[in-house]
Amino acid sequence: MIDVFCDVIDNFGDAGVCLRLCRDFSKKNYEVRLFCNNVNILNKITNSEDASNRFLSLLSWSDKNMDYSPSEVVIQAFSVRLPDNLIKKIKNRHSTVVNLEYLTAEPFAEDCHKLPSYADGFESFFFFPGFTSKTGGVVIEESFLEKLKMAENIKSNCLTLFGYENQKVKTVINALNKENLILNIFEGRGLNNFNNLLNLNLAPGDIYKLNNLTVKVLPMVSQDEYDSYLIDSKLNLVRGEDSIVRAMLTGNPFLWHIYPQEEDVHKDKIEALFDRMSEVCSSKKDVEILRQLTLSYNGFSDYLDSFDLLGFYENWKKLSKEWSEHLISLGSLTDNLITFLKTKTDF
Repeated sequence: MIDVFCDVIDNFGDAGVCLRLCRDFSKKNYEVRLFCNNVNILNKITNSEDASNRFLSLLSWSDKNMDYSPSEVVIQAFSVRLPDNLIKKIKNRHSTVVNLEYLTAEPFAEDCHKLPSYADGFESFFFFPGFTSKTGGVVIEESFLEKLKMAENIKSNCLTLFGYENQKVKTVINALNKENLILNIFEGRGLNNFNNLLNLNLAPGDIYKLNNLTVKVLPMVSQDEYDSYLIDSKLNLVRGEDSIVRAMLTGNPFLWHIYPQEEDVHKDKIEALFDRMSEVCSSKKDVEILRQLTLSYNGFSDYLDSFDLLGFYENWKKLSKEWSEHLISLGSLTDNLITFLKTKTDF
């Protein structure tokens, strides 16, 4: 059995990655318990099969959780800090402990991947998701690959928007408003931002005509449904970690609004992503254009203001497809993690 601990900090992101990983473990017939400090967040993105999945348990935990009995494998996701009583039980059980880190393209991920740590008085191991063969890759389910194959060669006039507060959303919308497109916006901070920028008061279920653009407002949907929207879209405006990974895997063009950090630390993460893309994609020029577009989308320049997004689209599509194929070639984070665990335990 595998235990995964997740401390939800930024709404759906951390919970989303953990849920995908745990669900994928369960599809491979591993029993897994996902302990989350905000089960309500999880419930908003689960699918209809999760409740009846006998290999998957979604459980709440807190500092007062005294009834916990550790499993053979314990995964501490995204720097989660467990209470002392749980740490003591894990130590006494001699569980194999993995510190699943945040996704990053920065070089230190390769350097630190699989290294041991001896914090809290027992051995654990760092495991870094990433974008190269020297990291753990990202979660890629067989069912997702099947969806991609079914959607090949289907042309779409849809866009998705899931983001944070961002002035540049209006710039992008204006640039895309030359074609008859459908913009699917999901409720939350991205919708609030859109309403504020355009002085609107749209809510889930609303449809609004904005010149050539038809805006459809959607409630939060399950991860499977969100994947389908991403796969079926011409362009995806995404945020955080979970949604950017799924958008990249589709092979469709994307713009990423990264979670902002103090002292603009997130700028280094953007730069690192495009450094990795430049290593594997054929057109370095197009990688550089997308780098500048992404930096601008995150408020670091006005590059977007006069850029012809629709004119760049075909090159953008080719670039995105190449990057998707590279990520898929690395194998799934789930499989790579299982392979690693088998070297440390009778897993």
